[in-house]
Amino acid sequence: MPIRHLSGPNAPYQIYISEIMSQQTQISVVLERYFTPFLKAFPTLHALACAPLERVLCLWRGLGYYARAKHLHQSAQICCQRYGGQLPQDYTALRALPGIGAYSARAILCFGFRQAVGVVDANVARVLLRLFAITPQRAKLASILQERADAFVNPLNPFDHNQALIDLGALVCTKQPQCAICPLSFACQGKDALEKFTQYKKSVSIALDLHCGLCVQKRKLYLCYATQGLYAHLYQFPLLKNQELITLPLLGSVRHSYTKYRVHAMLYQANLEDLQPQGLELVDVHALNDLPTSALSTKLWAVCQRHLKV
Repeated sequence: MPIRHLSGPNAPYQIYISEIMSQQTQISVVLERYFTPFLKAFPTLHALACAPLERVLCLWRGLGYYARAKHLHQSAQICCQRYGGQLPQDYTALRALPGIGAYSARAILCFGFRQAVGVVDANVARVLLRLFAITPQRAKLASILQERADAFVNPLNPFDHNQALIDLGALVCTKQPQCAICPLSFACQGKDALEKFTQYKKSVSIALDLHCGLCVQKRKLYLCYATQGLYAHLYQFPLLKNQELITLPLLGSVRHSYTKYRVHAMLYQANLEDLQPQGLELVDVHALNDLPTSALSTKLWAVCQRHLKV
């Protein structure tokens, strides 16, 4: 992966972008479709800070969890104001930036600045729990794992050490571990009682049906622009006023998921009076590809393009 070979003064920024993009998103998707175009458009923190938020959101389109992009933009502006257009090399200062959590801060320090700190993501946590026979029910588990990671890190080569642990957890010490080929098997204290030292997360999933409307007038269509909430600064297909008894022509439907929700969104041919009025704006059809839209709206627009001549 290209992020394994970053070097030079801009490496911390590039690592920062890759880490934020890969939150809630597979790294393969990030590298194939988003990482390079984003860095080409915003090669430095200063370039990102000076860019309009709308442009940042457009390049983020499809990645979802748009708060990440907004936090990137805010953090870039803070870094330009306080740190000369560079990321700070201090854990506390990094954590104070919007959208940078404990893992992201340590990843930037290790992979960007080559500092000898332990990095604990879900994969590394799985390795540490088993390697040191730590029960997941222990109080302050995150702090215990971080202390173990910091004590365990190789101070002479923290970059390779942490990357190796991440790969080990992702490829070998998985939910169904391959202990026979694990290079740490000889020292693993929990390998004979894996159930006891494995953390299982309960996934709560909520089904959600959304009924949206497509209303086109003279090569323009109505979209809803949110100013706050989850979809702030994004354009979406408006919801129908009536979300239950619907007799409008169905154009198509898409599946989408975010956080704990499994969304089934249906798109109908609608008139203006059918739409919820909050935040409605008339948008030129040809401008839609240049507007920041939610991932769900991008999928619904693909339905429109397949079935309508707009």
